[in-house]
Amino acid sequence: MLTYAITIFIGAFLLFQVEPLLARYILPWFGGTPAVWITCMLFFQLLLVAGYAYSHLIAARLTARRQATVHIAIVSTCVVLMGALALIWQSPITPGPNWKPLSPDSPVTGIFALLIVSIGLPFFILSTTGPLLQTWYARSHQGASPYRLYALSNIGSLLALVTYPFVVEPALSLRAQALVWSLLFGLFSVGVLLCARSIHRVALADHPTELAESADAQVVVPSRSMRLLWIALATVPSVMLLATTNQLCQQVAVVPFLWVLPLAIYLLSFVICFDNQRWYRRGVFHPMLGAAVFIALAVLVRPTANILIQIVTYSMLLFAICMVCHGELVRLKPHERYLTSFYLMVAIGGALGGIFVVVVAPWLFTGYWEFHLAIWMSLLMLMIVLMRSPNSWIHQRSPAAAIALLAGAILLPELIATNSLLGAIRRASEASHLIPAFAAVGLMSAVAFQKNSPLGRRWPGSIVQACSILALFVIGGALLVDIEGNRANSLIASRNFYGTLGVYSVDSQNLEDHYYMLRHGQIIHGEQYTAADKRYQPTTYYGLESAIGLIMLNHPRRFARNPNHRSLRIGAIGLGVGTIAAYGLPGDYIRFYEINPAVTKIADESGYFTYLRDSRARIEIVAGDARLSMERELANGNPQRFDVLVLDAFAGDAIPVHLLTIEAFKIYLRELNPDGVIAIHVTNRYLDLQPVIREIADHYGLKSARVHQAAGPLVKPADWIILARNNSVLGRPEIASKLRPLDSQRKVRLWTDDYSNLFQILK
Repeated sequence: MLTYAITIFIGAFLLFQVEPLLARYILPWFGGTPAVWITCMLFFQLLLVAGYAYSHLIAARLTARRQATVHIAIVSTCVVLMGALALIWQSPITPGPNWKPLSPDSPVTGIFALLIVSIGLPFFILSTTGPLLQTWYARSHQGASPYRLYALSNIGSLLALVTYPFVVEPALSLRAQALVWSLLFGLFSVGVLLCARSIHRVALADHPTELAESADAQVVVPSRSMRLLWIALATVPSVMLLATTNQLCQQVAVVPFLWVLPLAIYLLSFVICFDNQRWYRRGVFHPMLGAAVFIALAVLVRPTANILIQIVTYSMLLFAICMVCHGELVRLKPHERYLTSFYLMVAIGGALGGIFVVVVAPWLFTGYWEFHLAIWMSLLMLMIVLMRSPNSWIHQRSPAAAIALLAGAILLPELIATNSLLGAIRRASEASHLIPAFAAVGLMSAVAFQKNSPLGRRWPGSIVQACSILALFVIGGALLVDIEGNRANSLIASRNFYGTLGVYSVDSQNLEDHYYMLRHGQIIHGEQYTAADKRYQPTTYYGLESAIGLIMLNHPRRFARNPNHRSLRIGAIGLGVGTIAAYGLPGDYIRFYEINPAVTKIADESGYFTYLRDSRARIEIVAGDARLSMERELANGNPQRFDVLVLDAFAGDAIPVHLLTIEAFKIYLRELNPDGVIAIHVTNRYLDLQPVIREIADHYGLKSARVHQAAGPLVKPADWIILARNNSVLGRPEIASKLRPLDSQRKVRLWTDDYSNLFQILK
C-alpha cells in the first residue's frame, strides 16, 4: 500500500505543481491577463477528462496484466520524449522563445497549442494516476476502500498549490522549477512501474470487471439520472472556482497566489469530503452556505470594498459552495466497482464548468456574470439534492429553517440598499408593505407547525419548501439587480479574452458637461467631452498637471530654435481612448501598443471618442502585447528611439506584472533615446507600486521622481512616476518644480520575470 500511496501522492503533487509553473511561464506571452490562467485551467480540466476516460476504458475492457503493459508503454514513451525535448529547449516542459505568439488573435488556440506541445503527454499520464492506480489497489487489496487514496491525492495537490507561491516560486527560477519537476516525474514513473509489477502478480480472472454485471445483488448500478447528477454537482463548483479566480485577478493582479488560493480551497473541499463521509455535515455546511451567500451579495454590490474583505468573502463563499456540492457528491458515490466511471463523471463536470467560463460565458455575457450564475446554481442544486433525499431537513417541520430562510429573503434586498445589517433590519421593520406578508406566513406557519395539523401531517416540509423557493427567487432577483446596475446606460458592452469594456454616456444639467466614458470593469479608462470647447482637452489621468501634461508641454525639444526639431516621438503602452493624442503637435509621432482589439475598435472606430482622429500628430497602433512587439522591433534592428515612453496598460486595478520587471525595463530603455523619459501610471486602490519601480530605477541607475495630479473639473486624481537616465528633461524648471521624491518606505526585492511579490506592496 505504501508504494501506491507514495506514487499517487507524487503524481497529484506534480499535477498541480506544473499548472502554475506553465501558466506563469507563458503569462507574459499573452498580455498577462486573468484569462491566461483560466484558459490553462480549462486545458488541464480537459486533459483530466481524457485521463479519467482512459482509466475507465482500460479498467473496463482490459485485464489487469494488459492494463499494466499498456500503461507502462505510454509512460516509457513520455520519458523518452521529455529527454528529447530537453535537448531542444531549456527544460523538457518549457517551450523555446520561437513559440511566442506573433499575433494577439486567437489566444485560446495559441495557449492550447503551447500546452499540448510542452506538457500534454506528461499531464495526461499524471491525470490517469488517481483513478487507475486506485482501481489496481482495489483489485489487489480485496475489501479495502480506495476512496481514502483519492483524499490522499488531493492532499498532494493541495500541498503543491500551497508551496508554489510561498516556497517554489520565490526560491527557484522558472527553468530550475521545470528541471526539478522533470526529475520528480522520473521518480513518479518508477513508482508507476512498481505498482504495475504488483498488479501483475495478482491472480485475477482474465476479463474486465469494471462494467461486468455484478453477481452481488446488493451492488446498485448507477442510473443515468444519477450520473447526470454527479456531473451537475461537479460542474457548479468548477464554474465557481474559475469565476472567483476571475473576480479576484481582475481587481488585483494576475499572480500565482490569486490563482492558487481558489484552487487550493476547491481541492481542500475534496480532501475533507472524500477522506471520510462524517466530515461533511448538512447541519453545519448548509447554514454556512446561506450565510456566505448573504455576506457575499452585500460585498458584491460594493465594488469599492477593501480588497482583503473581497478576498476573504469570496474565498469563504467558494469554500461553502465546494463543500456542499462535493459533500453531496460523496453521499451519492457508488460501489468501488463503478469507481472509474464516477471519477470520469466528476472530471466531465469540472471540464464543463471550464468550457462554460472560458468559451461560452465570453460569448453569452458582456460581463463576468458567471460568478452570479454560479451562486444561484449552487443553491438550486442544493435544493434539488434535498428534494431527492426523503430524510433531509427540507421535508421536515423545521420552524428554525423556515424562519432563517424567510428572514434572509426579507433582509437581503434591504441589506443591498443600505450596505448595513442594522440598516436593513430598520428598513424592513419600517416597511408597511411587508406586514401582510408577515401575517400570511405567520398564519401558515401556525397551522403547519402544529403538532397534529392536517397540513403538517400530509406535507410536513411544506412551509420550509415554500420559504426555500422564496429565498431562491429573492437571491436570483438580487443578483439580476446587480447585473443590470452594472449594465445600465451602457452604449457599448463587450467582453473578450482580455476583459470587459463598457462605453457610457454621462449627462448633466449643463449640456457642455456631457461626455462619453470608457470603463474596464469598475475602473475608468478614459473620458471625452462632446462640447466643442472641451472636446480636444486631455481628461482623466492625463491632465495638464499630470506627468504626461508636464512632459509633453515642457519637453526641451518643444523649445528648439529650429521648428523641425520640435517634434517628439512618443510610445504609449496601453491605448485607452487615446487621450495622449490630444497633446500631439504637427510632426509628432505617437505609437500606441494595445493588446485588446476591442479597445482599439472603441477608441478608433466607435465614433464616441475622437482623440485619435482629431490629433495633429501621426498616429500608429501596434496590435499585440507591448513587450513582445518591442522585442520583435529590436530583434529586427528597428528601435523606435522614443523621447517619451508612457506605461499605462493596467486593466482596472489589476497590474500586468510582466510589464514591471527588470527584463521589461531593459527592453524599454533600449527603445528610448539617451535623453528620453519613461512615465509610469501608478494610481491604484490596493497596491503601492513605488518601491517596485524604485528598485528598478536603482538597478539601472535611473533618476526617479513622483508627480501627483489633483482632482479637477476635467481630471481625476492620479499618481505618476518618471524615470530618466539624466536631468535633461526632469531638470526643466516647469517640470522640476512639480516633482516629488518617491515617498514609500517599503523595502522590496527586485521584481524579475521569475519573481514578484504582491504581499509586500499591499496598501
